[in-house]
Amino acid sequence: MMSVLNFFKNITYSPEVKKYSQLYDQLAKEHPNVDEKNLVLASCISGLLARVAYVDFHLSEDEVDKITQLIADWDFHADFDAKIIAELATDHIKEMAGLENHLYVYPLKEFLTKDQRYSILQSLFLVAASDGNVEAVESEEIRIIAKGLELSNQHFVVARSEVAKYLKALRN
Repeated sequence: MMSVLNFFKNITYSPEVKKYSQLYDQLAKEHPNVDEKNLVLASCISGLLARVAYVDFHLSEDEVDKITQLIADWDFHADFDAKIIAELATDHIKEMAGLENHLYVYPLKEFLTKDQRYSILQSLFLVAASDGNVEAVESEEIRIIAKGLELSNQHFVVARSEVAKYLKALRN
């Protein structure tokens, strides 16, 4: 028992609490002239898109292409290249395996309106459907993200209905 207590006594705690994800840190380092809001939006939205695509531990080329297209559609900042951000986000999500999801969701509530957050929900379903099939695990991950974005279950249901023909649960 004493050795366990000694183990915990030797642990040092960092007083720094991370406000943003490692993806944000990487984008900020590579783009020092881009403002915080655009860095937050690019890192958080691309991180969530990659999270949904990789929740089944497989990234299809169609999913990566859809992530790239959606990032380009958001048009965050002129200095950003959508393809590079998509690559960074997908590489990052493979490394972190969802450990920083809360760092993608919570900052968006500060910077986006409810309608803009709903647009993210729609984008997440587009990524999930881009490989021709919305898996139950993808849909459930989007449900969790919707709650984190403080969107109602009605928002979730309506966004999911837009990709109903791709829902695997309805095809079996």
